[in-house]
Amino acid sequence: MSRRQRHEECPEEGGAWEIALADLMTTLMVFFLVMWLTSIVDPDKRKAFVEALVGEGAGGENISADETNTPREPSIMKEDLKPVSTEEIQQAMSKVNPKDIDIEDTPEYTKITLRSDSFFESGRATITDKTREQLEQLGETLAGRDQEITITGYTDSIPIENLQFPSNWELSAARAATVARTFIYMGVDKNLVTISGKADNDAVAPNATAYGRSLNRRVIILVNKQSQKQRSAQPQSPKPTFDYRYQQ
Repeated sequence: MSRRQRHEECPEEGGAWEIALADLMTTLMVFFLVMWLTSIVDPDKRKAFVEALVGEGAGGENISADETNTPREPSIMKEDLKPVSTEEIQQAMSKVNPKDIDIEDTPEYTKITLRSDSFFESGRATITDKTREQLEQLGETLAGRDQEITITGYTDSIPIENLQFPSNWELSAARAATVARTFIYMGVDKNLVTISGKADNDAVAPNATAYGRSLNRRVIILVNKQSQKQRSAQPQSPKPTFDYRYQQ
């Protein structure tokens, strides 16, 4: 077969090198353009441009998925916040149905009682998105206050037994832990939070009726009215001393 015949049968081979050369020239042009812009732009402005383009994770730092669940920092430093008042707590939970919450003012604590039927799914420690928003609002109000918070979960007397919760003890403690995790995520110091589960102990109503059982299913949040600094500044009562010497 002659050269001319082979060329007519494969006409596309003639311009392949031209396309490859054009791609190479375009790539080189873009490369040198970027290098030129890099050399004339101020380093600080260049860094800001790169961060805006690819995000703050640029520069070799990898942002793990766990960082999205890290607790938020309170917007105001602890020393700038006075102990939270009952009125502030009421304002934070103002969107909650009054039937689902009870806020009581005592000399030492602000006592918040959450009705489990409205805040948690039946037989579980999972809260809904709407409930989470309400608890996050309360957690944001409590953040940075330097006040001890005790969270206690309760259930009714009907026993529960499944793979997740072998008994009402685990269920009550898990619900208290869910509230605690929400507060900590919103910036509350985890060292100030204590949780416990009391199952069907300390019932506030008879478990013989459905209404009584619904009242017993609850989570109680106790917010100490004094900060740790205030309590440490108070004079401590002297400890009693004993004389163990033999008396004749």
